[in-house]
Amino acid sequence: MKQIFLTGAGPRGFIGRNLKEYLAGEYHLLTPSSQELNLYDYDAVARYMDSHQISHIIHSANHSPVHCGLENAMQYDLQMYYHLQKFAPMVDKMLYFGSGAEYDKRTDVSMVREEQIGETVPADYYGLYKYILNEDARKSKNIYNLRLFGIFGKYENWELKFLSNLCCKAVFGLPMTVRQNCKFDFLYIDDFPAMVKWALESDLRYHDYNICTGQPVELVELAELVRKVSGKDLELTVLKDGWNLEYTGSNARLLAEYPSVHYTKMEQAIAELYAYYASIKDTIDLNKLTKSR
Repeated sequence: MKQIFLTGAGPRGFIGRNLKEYLAGEYHLLTPSSQELNLYDYDAVARYMDSHQISHIIHSANHSPVHCGLENAMQYDLQMYYHLQKFAPMVDKMLYFGSGAEYDKRTDVSMVREEQIGETVPADYYGLYKYILNEDARKSKNIYNLRLFGIFGKYENWELKFLSNLCCKAVFGLPMTVRQNCKFDFLYIDDFPAMVKWALESDLRYHDYNICTGQPVELVELAELVRKVSGKDLELTVLKDGWNLEYTGSNARLLAEYPSVHYTKMEQAIAELYAYYASIKDTIDLNKLTKSR
C-alpha cells in the first residue's frame, strides 16, 4: 500500500481535509498537524522524511492572505513547497495544487490551455507564487501540478467563498448578493479526489494539468440554482453592473489521458452543499454571515 504524506489535512483545511476522508480507505496516510510538524523548519521536515517510508507527497497546505498578508503568505508557501521539493527524489511522485491565477488574471482567463502558461507573467503575489512553482514542476522529474480554477464544497471558508456563502445565506433565508457577474469554472470537491487518485496511479505525460470542468458558468446562474434548491423566494442582488473578467480553463489535456473523469451536475452539487450547511446550521455565526458579501 502506498504511504502518502498529505499536508493541509487538519480541521481548518479544505482540500486536504476532503482528500483525507476520501483516500484514507485506499492508502496509508500520514497527516501530521502543524503542531506535530513545522513545514517551515527544513530540519524538522528532513527528520520526518527520514523516519517514515513515504512513497508519495501530496502538498495541499497553504496560507490565507486574509490572515497574514499577501507578501507573508507568498513567503511562507514558497518555504513549505521548497522544503518538500528537496525530498521529491526520495519518493515516486509529489503532487501539489496550482491555480488558474498562473495565467495572469489582469485580463480574461478564457478557456486557457496549459501551453499558454508564460505568455504573460502574473503581477500579483499569489499568481506569481503559483507560476514559480509550476516552472519548477515542469523542470522536475516527478513533481506534478494539478491546477485548480474554482473549487467548492464542504469545509471551505463560507465567509469568503462564493457558493458556500450563498448556500449559508439561503439556509437562513437571507438576501443573496453577487458582486459582479462573470463566467467561471467551478469544480465540486467531491469530484476532485478521484482525479488525485488518477494522478497517483497513472503514468502522467505532463507535469501540469488544468483540473476544471471546461464548462463555463455565470455566477448569476449559480445564484439562481442556490435559490432553486433552497425552495425559498430569496432576494438576489448584483452589486455591480456589467461583466467581471472571465476565469475558465480548457480540460482537453486532462480528458486526453483520463477520459472517464466524472463531473457531478452543478444542480446536484449545490443541492448537496446546501444540505450540508443546513445540517450544521447551528455552527454558523449568523452575525458574520449577515455582514459578509
